[in-house]
Amino acid sequence: MPIPGLTILAATFLCGLLGGCVTSGGTTASEEGAERVAAGKPTFLRQTYMTMDEHCRPVKRPTGVLTEPPVHGKVRMATKNAKAEYGPGDHQHCDGKLGPSLAFEYTGRPGYRGPDGFGVRVRYNDGEIRQARFKVEVY
Repeated sequence: MPIPGLTILAATFLCGLLGGCVTSGGTTASEEGAERVAAGKPTFLRQTYMTMDEHCRPVKRPTGVLTEPPVHGKVRMATKNAKAEYGPGDHQHCDGKLGPSLAFEYTGRPGYRGPDGFGVRVRYNDGEIRQARFKVEVY
């Protein structure tokens, strides 16, 4: 069972390392950390990736490659304006600033109910590469 304080600390640390995590509406998190999405309805997932300079100006957004496709749906990568959420660190003053981010839109197969997920590789403009795994619960 996750420890709430430790989970928040880990998420904050991860967001700082990834150049920003962004929240968008349309999904909710389940107890297992999966985002709940309606079957057959294209839904942008909450976590996105962006980079800002020290003056909170957006720089070229990261790019992504699907490394493990979902089994019960499909994923589309898109650019979406979102608010930066850096948390503690040298870019905390950028929290809430809007910028273009790499976003993932998941659509569960109509009629399917249950867990799904997919993996991505995110490449930042400076060459840094991060792996990410998204979990979804289709209802």
